Amino acid sequence: MINSNTQEKVNNIILSLLVVLGIFAIGAYFFDFYYDLNDDMVIKDILAGVYSGTPDGHTNQMLYPIGFLISGLYCLMPGLPVFGIFLCICFGICFWMISYRMQGFFKNGRVKAGAAALLILVFLSLMLWEFVYVQYSVVCGVLAGTACFWFYTTPAECSTGEFWKKNIPALFLVWVAFLIRSEMLLLTTPFIAAVGICHWAEATRWEKDNYTGIEKKKIWKHVLSKENILKYIGFILILAVGLGISSGADYLAYQGAAWQEYRGFFDARTLVYDYTWYPNYDQQKEFYEENDISKLQYQLIDNYNFGLDDTITENTLETIASYGERPKMYGSMAQRAKWTLVELMKRLFLPGDAPYNYFVLAGYGLVIGLAVVQKEKKYIWKLILLLTMRCIPWFYMIYVQRAVTRITHPLYIIEFLILLAMLVKELYDRPLWNVEKYYRMAVAGVLAVVSLIALPFGVMEVTAEQSRREINLADQKLLDDYAKANPENYYYLDVYSTVSFMEKMFVEVDNSRKNYDLLGGWVCNSPLQEEAREDYIVAEDRKDAASEEETAQKEALDSHVLSIAEVLLTDNFYFVAKKNRDVSFMRDYYESIDKKIMLETQETLGEGENPFVVYKVIEQKEK
Repeated sequence: MINSNTQEKVNNIILSLLVVLGIFAIGAYFFDFYYDLNDDMVIKDILAGVYSGTPDGHTNQMLYPIGFLISGLYCLMPGLPVFGIFLCICFGICFWMISYRMQGFFKNGRVKAGAAALLILVFLSLMLWEFVYVQYSVVCGVLAGTACFWFYTTPAECSTGEFWKKNIPALFLVWVAFLIRSEMLLLTTPFIAAVGICHWAEATRWEKDNYTGIEKKKIWKHVLSKENILKYIGFILILAVGLGISSGADYLAYQGAAWQEYRGFFDARTLVYDYTWYPNYDQQKEFYEENDISKLQYQLIDNYNFGLDDTITENTLETIASYGERPKMYGSMAQRAKWTLVELMKRLFLPGDAPYNYFVLAGYGLVIGLAVVQKEKKYIWKLILLLTMRCIPWFYMIYVQRAVTRITHPLYIIEFLILLAMLVKELYDRPLWNVEKYYRMAVAGVLAVVSLIALPFGVMEVTAEQSRREINLADQKLLDDYAKANPENYYYLDVYSTVSFMEKMFVEVDNSRKNYDLLGGWVCNSPLQEEAREDYIVAEDRKDAASEEETAQKEALDSHVLSIAEVLLTDNFYFVAKKNRDVSFMRDYYESIDKKIMLETQETLGEGENPFVVYKVIEQKEK
C-alpha cells in the first residue's frame, strides 16, 4: 500500500514530466530545432567525427571529459544526433527539476495543475528562442540557474549529511554546466554565491522560550555554528573538488605539443576578435609596420581567412591584442568604468533586452511586494545582495564589450530563476494567512500577464528566423551535396560566404565525414584540422620513390606539415566562395610568397545573383 507521502511524490514526478513533454511537444509541433551558431555545429561535427573522420572529444570549447563521453556515444550510435539530444536532455532536466521542486510546495491538486500550466507558459515566453535555437553557452547558464533554484528551495534545517544528499542534483548541474562551458559557468558564480549566502543566513534554529513557550529564531548563533560551517564550507569544497577534477582532466587531454601550440593560438585569436578587436590598417599603419604585420595579413585577419597564411601566429595576434583598439574607444579606464556603470543600469530597462529584463524586473517587484505583505526586512538585504552580485558579471561583460545575447540571456534567466525560488519558498513554505492567499494569486497573475505579452513577440521572432534559416539551409545543402558528389576532393571555404550556415538538430541528420573546411575559424591550426585533410593529400612528389635519393626526399616531405596554401596547389584541393566575394586576397597572398596563381572557375553552384563558385588554384610557372 502506497502511503500518501509517496503517492504525492509520484504525482509530482508525473506532473513535472508532463510539463517537460508539453514544452517539447509545443516546440516540436510549431518549430524545428536548430544549432544556434556555427560554433555549435563545429562542436557537433568534431564530436560526431564529421570533421576529422573519427569522433573526438577535443572540441576545445567544452572540457574534454564531457567531449570524451559524447564522442564515445557517437562511436556507439553513429547515426544519431547525440549532441542535439544531450543539449535537449539538459533543458528537459532543468524544466523537470524546477517543476518538481515547485510542486512539492503545493498541496491542492488544482493549484498543482495551474502551476504546471503557468510554468509551461513562463518557460516558453522567457526562453523560446533559446529553446528552439540551442546554444551550448545558454544551456550552461540554464543548468546553473536551475542549480540555484534547487539549492535555494532546499530546507536549511536538515543535518549536514542530509543537506549534502538533498543538494546532489544541484552539484551535478553545476559540474555539468562547467564541463559544457567553463567560462560561462564562471560568469554565473556571483549568482551562485548570492544564493549560498542567502541560504546560509536562513540556516536557523527554532527554539521555544522557557517562559512564554513561543518559538523564536536563534539566528547568528546557529548560522555560525560548527554544524553549519561544516555544512556550507564542506559543500563548497565538494563543489570545488569536482570542478578541479574536470579542469585537471581537460588539462591532461591537451598536453601534446601540437595541442598546446594550437591553444595558445586559439586564446590569442579569441582575444583579438572577441575583446580587444584590431585597429584599422590605414588609420594605424605605423603600428602595423613597426611590428612587421603586412596589409595582406591585416586583410586576412579582417576577412577571417587567416588560415591561408601560416605566418599569422600566436605572436602576431598577441601583438595586435596588446595594442587593443576596443579598450581605447571610451577614453581612460575611469571614463570607461563610468560609461559601463551607466550602460549597466540602462540595460535592465531597455526594450532591446526584452522580454528577459522584464521578467527579471517583475521578479524583483514581486519579491518587494512579498516583503511588504509579510513585513519581512530580510528580503531587502537579499535583494541588495543579488543586485550587487549581478553587477559583477554584467559590469565585466559590458566593460570588455562582450555583452552578446548568448551570454546576457542566460544571465537574465539565472537571475529570474533565483527570484522565482525566493517567491516560491518564502510564499509557500510557511503557515498561510489571508493576505498571502491573495498575493499568491497576484504573483501568478503578474507572471501570466508578462508571459502572455512576451509570447506573441517571441513567436514572431522565432518564426521569422526560421524562414531566414530555411533559405540559408538551401545554400548549405547545395554545397554539401556537391562536396559529397566529389568525395575524392577537399574544399576550403571562404569564411564569410558560409558564416550563416546553421543546421537542424534532428532533421536529415548526416554524421558522415565532411570533405570541406573553413579557411579560418576557431578550429584553424589545430591538430584536428591536419587530421581532417590528411587522407586527401595525394601529391605527386609523395608517391613511391624508386631511388634512395627520391626515398629520402619523400621522407622529408612526409615530415613536413603542409600549409593550407600548399595543399590548395595540389590536384584535389579547391577553394569555394560566393560570387560577390572579393577573392583577390588569394592572388595577393601567393604573390607575397613569390608564386603567381590563377583562380580557374570549376563549377557555379546555384542560381540567382550570388551563387557559390568553386575555384581551382593553379600555379603559373615561368617558362
